[in-house]
Amino acid sequence: MITKKTLADQLQKYLNQKLTKEDLIQWCENVMQEEEFEADTVQEIVARIGLMDAKNFEVSYEDLSGMLNSIGYHVKVEVV
Repeated sequence: MITKKTLADQLQKYLNQKLTKEDLIQWCENVMQEEEFEADTVQEIVARIGLMDAKNFEVSYEDLSGMLNSIGYHVKVEVV
């Protein structure tokens, strides 16, 4: 089951550069085929991110922030 938390964790890894764009896309493609989703919103976000490698389907930082907001999370940038 892909939950809001599972998705938020993956996006956090990507935003913190602990997961490559290609790995995030691959994860999305895999879970779209093999998993169930806690909510339609989670499935829609995973589907959109899975298309990030296609022309005209780029996802910006603002898009990712909005996606996280839509599932109850907020992005906080910290420079260390």
